[in-house]
Amino acid sequence: MGFQLLGSVRIVDATGTAHTVSAPKVGALLATLLIRAGEPVSTEELMEELWGSGPPRRARAALHVYISQLRKHLLEAGGDQGRIGTRGAGYVMDVDPAAIDAARLQELHARGRRAASAGDPERALACFEEAAALFRGPVLAREANGQIVGAFARWAEEVRLECLEALADCSLRTGREREVIGDLLVWVRERPLHETFREQLMLALYRSGRRAEALEAYRDARRVFREELGLDPRISMRQLQNAILQGESLHALPLADAV
Repeated sequence: MGFQLLGSVRIVDATGTAHTVSAPKVGALLATLLIRAGEPVSTEELMEELWGSGPPRRARAALHVYISQLRKHLLEAGGDQGRIGTRGAGYVMDVDPAAIDAARLQELHARGRRAASAGDPERALACFEEAAALFRGPVLAREANGQIVGAFARWAEEVRLECLEALADCSLRTGREREVIGDLLVWVRERPLHETFREQLMLALYRSGRRAEALEAYRDARRVFREELGLDPRISMRQLQNAILQGESLHALPLADAV
């Protein structure tokens, strides 16, 4: 049995079928216990995670109901309800962290960083691509109302951003500029103020023989930054524009450190 946190929280059975926990409170409870896998989470922490600083009058009774429902979900997915145990005045999820997709994300991210530092962009690219593919959408968008789940979601999104930056950087370093243009266009639309993606897009377009589009990408960036922030693009982007105007080769341009 496995568990997925990099999207909506899901339970994966032995056949590889993913089971979504549809009830938001039960899903938030599962996510909280998985994030703190192997560690006891007190009843007070769980109530604050589910209801914030204003829990309902019968919050403890409701929490017990949600625990029972969660154990039922585990049984239906072919697991063992004993995975959720009690310890002191709280609950603990007895699960190998390796069964949670977030652990795989950490592993791949670390391996990619090591490969990049060792000067092996091909291996790094494979790691970052696999890491980015683990994400199934916004991380715990329905469940991230409490401090524990919210902090995890912010961490996961930061790691995803680092993986995407590094993925594009490694693609450029291995001559895959044409392949990465489509992804960069999507990422720029999603994060219009993210300067590294815009620089990588400019370089990918230019190295693909699309000089006019690369310069247009710079003009679009400058317009957006001025309208949204009242600022010009950072100096590295302006230097890149100038290098494109001068027709430099740009096969080894140092981009912002993505790894």
